Amino acid sequence: MLAVCAFSMLFCDAPAALSAERMIIDDLGFKVAVKSNVLRVISLVPTNSEMVCLLDCARLKGGTRYDWLPEESKTRVQLKRVEIIGGGFDANLEKIVQLQPDLILTNGPSQQRFAVPLKNLGYSVLSLWPRDMNGLKRDFLLLGELLGQESKATSVIEAMERRLRIIEAKAKNRAKKKVYLQMWTEPLITVGRLSFTDWLVTAAGGMNVFGDLPFDSAQVSLESLIQRNPEVLIFLADQERFVKTLGRRPGWSSIRGVRDSRFCFIDERDIRRSIEVLSGLAKMQDCLFGEKSGTETTPTGTK
Repeated sequence: MLAVCAFSMLFCDAPAALSAERMIIDDLGFKVAVKSNVLRVISLVPTNSEMVCLLDCARLKGGTRYDWLPEESKTRVQLKRVEIIGGGFDANLEKIVQLQPDLILTNGPSQQRFAVPLKNLGYSVLSLWPRDMNGLKRDFLLLGELLGQESKATSVIEAMERRLRIIEAKAKNRAKKKVYLQMWTEPLITVGRLSFTDWLVTAAGGMNVFGDLPFDSAQVSLESLIQRNPEVLIFLADQERFVKTLGRRPGWSSIRGVRDSRFCFIDERDIRRSIEVLSGLAKMQDCLFGEKSGTETTPTGTK
């Protein structure tokens, strides 16, 4: 942090006083002053980079090494029109200061270790961390206002809402499936009711068996998983090797979804807090009800 402060004082002017500033309450409850004319944006997470690029990609001056959506974002990174400032957990604060952004976008509590020092240096740091579709729409419309792209943001949201109604209608008259979604294998980590993924499970027609946990994610025991007895188990795509060993793991065969070989794989990018999340939601619904699905959610068994 001392190095960043020294860099800021020696090579960069401190951020100028915000002209015609707007005071915003972000998703973590912090007040953030944002200037009226935002031209230079830095994003510390791919989902926020994606939202900026869907509105006005030319204003994204710094992003992460995982910014591959939309295609324009990937192209701009390849052409070095966007500086890579890290991967979300290793943001380069010196490079951020060099870029002199008007607005820095972070996500939830895990990135406050970057947000706090940047705020102390005088930068506008906005945390976007939606918990459901309403929160996602609110954040996207806010970015549309800040970037002067209200009409484009509204058009994207209207298209999303049309797609969402179709997906929700498919689940309307079906019995909800009891679902376990595993984020990590050892220890077992799943999602609680404060997670965006919990909303996805519900919207797809499922019921998160750990939806009573007041957390975004949490470690759980095999005993509690057995007790909650999910009908469908969803694993991230890179957990396929773990799933192939379930038949040899004590206790797992007593879970209904394992006995019935009712589990699927889904790519992590399909369950992100992303404006393009409806493709992932449709895949999850296919998984729950055993319909034809994408390659990331093809049901697989251990038998």
